[in-house]
Amino acid sequence: MHEKSRVVSGYLKELRQTKKEKPDQIKEALEIYIQLWERVIEKGLIRPDDDIDEALKKIDANGGLYHAADD
Repeated sequence: MHEKSRVVSGYLKELRQTKKEKPDQIKEALEIYIQLWERVIEKGLIRPDDDIDEALKKIDANGGLYHAADD
């Protein structure tokens, strides 16, 4: 059986759901991480329907998540 491909929007949704169960400090870190992903989407580098592996390749090609999200 083939594993279902994960897309960016689903990944971010999962992060938001798991964030609820975490201590405050981890919630803050996850929120920053989610915001970085959202910024990369806003910039048009990746799309919400991109496969997560492809999105990561695009992000890596642009210097990593923090750099890709920077203005």
